[in-house]
Amino acid sequence: MECPTISGLRLDSEDLEAIEAIRKAQRNGNMLEIMLPAGVLTTIFLGNNSAQAAYNIHSTDWAQFAEAMTHISPMVRKRIVTISQMQRLRAGLSYEQTQFWRAVEAGCQP
Repeated sequence: MECPTISGLRLDSEDLEAIEAIRKAQRNGNMLEIMLPAGVLTTIFLGNNSAQAAYNIHSTDWAQFAEAMTHISPMVRKRIVTISQMQRLRAGLSYEQTQFWRAVEAGCQP
Protein backbone atom coordinates (compact mmCIF):
# COMPACT_ATOMS: atom_id res chain seq x y z
CA MET A 1 0.00 0.00 0.00
CA GLU A 2 1.21 3.48 -0.79
CA CYS A 3 1.56 5.70 2.26
CA PRO A 4 -0.87 8.60 2.53
CA THR A 5 0.38 12.12 3.09
CA ILE A 6 -0.47 13.11 6.65
CA SER A 7 0.13 16.75 7.51
CA GLY A 8 0.42 17.90 11.10
CA LEU A 9 0.82 14.45 12.63
CA ARG A 10 1.80 14.59 16.29
CA LEU A 11 2.53 11.28 17.96
CA ASP A 12 2.09 11.03 21.71
CA SER A 13 3.93 8.76 24.13
CA GLU A 14 1.44 5.91 23.65
CA ASP A 15 1.94 6.11 19.88
CA LEU A 16 5.71 5.94 20.35
CA GLU A 17 5.37 2.94 22.67
CA ALA A 18 3.23 1.18 20.06
CA ILE A 19 5.79 1.94 17.35
CA GLU A 20 8.49 0.44 19.56
CA ALA A 21 6.31 -2.65 20.10
CA ILE A 22 6.01 -3.00 16.32
CA ARG A 23 9.78 -2.71 15.93
CA LYS A 24 10.25 -5.34 18.64
CA ALA A 25 7.83 -7.71 16.89
CA GLN A 26 9.74 -7.25 13.63
CA ARG A 27 13.12 -7.84 15.33
CA ASN A 28 11.79 -10.95 17.06
CA GLY A 29 10.39 -12.28 13.78
CA ASN A 30 13.73 -11.70 12.06
CA MET A 31 15.55 -13.44 14.90
CA LEU A 32 13.15 -16.38 14.75
CA GLU A 33 13.78 -16.72 11.00
CA ILE A 34 17.47 -17.17 11.83
CA MET A 35 17.19 -19.24 15.00
CA LEU A 36 14.65 -21.82 13.81
CA PRO A 37 16.87 -23.22 11.03
CA ALA A 38 19.94 -22.94 13.25
CA GLY A 39 18.17 -24.98 15.92
CA VAL A 40 17.23 -27.71 13.47
CA LEU A 41 20.76 -27.91 12.07
CA THR A 42 22.22 -28.00 15.58
CA THR A 43 19.89 -30.84 16.53
CA ILE A 44 20.94 -32.81 13.46
CA PHE A 45 24.70 -32.33 13.56
CA LEU A 46 25.93 -31.25 16.98
CA GLY A 47 27.77 -34.05 18.75
CA ASN A 48 26.60 -36.74 16.37
CA ASN A 49 28.64 -39.08 14.23
CA SER A 50 27.84 -39.33 10.52
CA ALA A 51 25.45 -42.27 10.97
CA GLN A 52 23.47 -40.45 13.68
CA ALA A 53 23.43 -37.26 11.60
CA ALA A 54 22.13 -39.19 8.59
CA TYR A 55 19.37 -40.70 10.75
CA ASN A 56 18.48 -37.26 12.15
CA ILE A 57 18.30 -35.80 8.63
CA HIS A 58 16.05 -38.66 7.55
CA SER A 59 13.80 -38.46 10.62
CA THR A 60 13.44 -34.67 10.68
CA ASP A 61 9.96 -33.56 9.69
CA TRP A 62 10.94 -31.19 6.88
CA ALA A 63 7.33 -30.45 5.94
CA GLN A 64 6.59 -29.28 9.46
CA PHE A 65 9.80 -27.23 9.49
CA ALA A 66 8.85 -25.57 6.19
CA GLU A 67 5.36 -24.84 7.48
CA ALA A 68 6.78 -23.29 10.64
CA MET A 69 9.05 -21.05 8.57
CA THR A 70 6.16 -19.84 6.41
CA HIS A 71 4.14 -18.84 9.49
CA ILE A 72 6.70 -16.45 10.96
CA SER A 73 6.01 -13.48 8.67
CA PRO A 74 2.20 -13.73 8.97
CA MET A 75 2.53 -13.89 12.76
CA VAL A 76 4.55 -10.67 12.76
CA ARG A 77 2.07 -9.02 10.38
CA LYS A 78 -0.85 -10.06 12.60
CA ARG A 79 0.89 -8.53 15.62
CA ILE A 80 1.38 -5.25 13.74
CA VAL A 81 -2.29 -5.21 12.72
CA THR A 82 -3.37 -5.90 16.32
CA ILE A 83 -1.20 -3.10 17.69
CA SER A 84 -2.47 -0.60 15.12
CA GLN A 85 -6.10 -1.59 15.71
CA MET A 86 -5.68 -1.17 19.46
CA GLN A 87 -4.14 2.25 18.93
CA ARG A 88 -7.08 3.33 16.79
CA LEU A 89 -9.46 2.40 19.61
CA ARG A 90 -7.87 4.89 22.00
CA ALA A 91 -9.97 7.85 23.02
CA GLY A 92 -8.95 11.35 22.03
CA LEU A 93 -6.95 10.58 18.91
CA SER A 94 -6.56 13.32 16.35
CA TYR A 95 -7.70 12.72 12.78
CA GLU A 96 -4.05 12.54 11.75
CA GLN A 97 -3.26 9.87 14.35
CA THR A 98 -6.24 7.83 13.17
CA GLN A 99 -5.04 8.13 9.56
CA PHE A 100 -1.56 7.06 10.62
CA TRP A 101 -2.72 3.91 12.44
CA ARG A 102 -5.06 2.99 9.56
CA ALA A 103 -2.10 3.23 7.19
CA VAL A 104 0.05 1.07 9.46
CA GLU A 105 -2.75 -1.50 9.71
CA ALA A 106 -3.11 -1.57 5.91
CA GLY A 107 0.61 -2.22 5.48
CA CYS A 108 1.84 1.21 4.50
CA GLN A 109 5.58 1.20 4.04
CA PRO A 110 7.60 4.23 2.97
